[in-house]
Amino acid sequence: MDDSSSWDIVKATQFGILDRCKELVEAGHDVRQPDKENVSLLHWAAINNRTELVKYYLSKGAIIDQLGGDLNSTPLHWAIRQGHLSMVILLMRHGADPSLADGEGFRGLHLAVLFQHMPIAAYLMAKGQEVDFPDLNGQTSLMLAAQKIIGPEPTNFLIKCNASVNAVDKENMNSPLHCAVLAGNVDAVHILLEAGASVDLQNAKGYTPIDLAHQVHSPLLVHMLNHFQLHLLSLTVLLWAVGAILDLNSESWLLKGVLLASVLAVILFTLSSTGLFYYYFRSWRTDPGHIKATEEERKKNVVVLAEAGCLDPRVFCTSCMMRKPVRAHHCFSCDSCIAKQDHHSVWINGCVGARNHAYFVLFLLFLSVVCAWMFYGSLIYWSKHCHLNYNEQGAWGVFTELVGCSPWVLYIFTLTFIHTSWASFFLLLQVYQQSLKMVLTQMETVHDTGYSEYHILFC
Repeated sequence: MDDSSSWDIVKATQFGILDRCKELVEAGHDVRQPDKENVSLLHWAAINNRTELVKYYLSKGAIIDQLGGDLNSTPLHWAIRQGHLSMVILLMRHGADPSLADGEGFRGLHLAVLFQHMPIAAYLMAKGQEVDFPDLNGQTSLMLAAQKIIGPEPTNFLIKCNASVNAVDKENMNSPLHCAVLAGNVDAVHILLEAGASVDLQNAKGYTPIDLAHQVHSPLLVHMLNHFQLHLLSLTVLLWAVGAILDLNSESWLLKGVLLASVLAVILFTLSSTGLFYYYFRSWRTDPGHIKATEEERKKNVVVLAEAGCLDPRVFCTSCMMRKPVRAHHCFSCDSCIAKQDHHSVWINGCVGARNHAYFVLFLLFLSVVCAWMFYGSLIYWSKHCHLNYNEQGAWGVFTELVGCSPWVLYIFTLTFIHTSWASFFLLLQVYQQSLKMVLTQMETVHDTGYSEYHILFC
């Protein structure tokens, strides 16, 4: 780089050379004067995150909300686009108005969402910006997120901030769900449906989201909108039917079906299975440790952390808009921060965390016991009803005899083997992790605020 003493004030501002800028201002340069691109010095300082220069220019009379550039934006708009949270805070402290719209009609919150700067969006809302405040085109931030950003975020973030899922724009009367369907944003569609978005809401042309899904030729979206429900019962029936069909004869299929149901009922109501289902239910229904906060607490935390320079993902969760205690993690499946989260389990369709971890370990224990009991039952059945002789028949002969003897028992044995494998491994892993966590917990100092010494030192 050449000697900065020869630079003009625009270049010096872009590179943050404070002394050179002061020299030129003292020599008579007007800080309000835009350059040939109609961009002010405050714009250049804001987009390059030059906080000292911003303070200096403001002290010399710079206009905080001066419009400039091709998009006719304010310095605050430029800072938001670049994701400079500290600059956004500084400009707003000096009176910058985030509700002003740029040349494209976007206000501050809309820009933060479009450029996916969630800490800035959280700060703007904490300072009073309404989450459903429309841009000049009549679209809310949620509509823009669903339409222009493929994926679950920031749609999920805005819904957590109480954005209206059934608001409509003023031109086409499209709701966020209409926007998501038109964009083919499957993740956003799923989140909006979970949040209660109406599938029957009509836009200005009389189209519902389902109508638009047909128009964009998306069978997946049509299926999601028409059949938004779980199919666990169907899967259970299918598993039972497979085993039953394999073992039925053309003469007595009804009797065998009744007998198999009776045998299954006996197995389910044994002592081991009672423990299994009890602890499964407790693991499923017990709150794993969802961390909650009121709207006022969230806004206060955002302002405090942002102005302290601690609005960092390691401390602050942008999805829940709250600070995270030690060993808490945000689960995108549960859409919540979970205290001492271990993992999200597909078996209980929820997280395993501080409050239900013990129940989950006991569930795995009883599952292993029940699987062992079913192993034993299968071996007893084969020993009494099947003629097995490995020395005479060989491996293939034994397998053929097992299939011919009872395909149902072989089917159950195979399922049991699969579930025993993962349940036993997972049980041992959980016991090991719990032992390790007990040691870490004893070494960890946790303050009343929910932060460890590491987090406090980090901030």
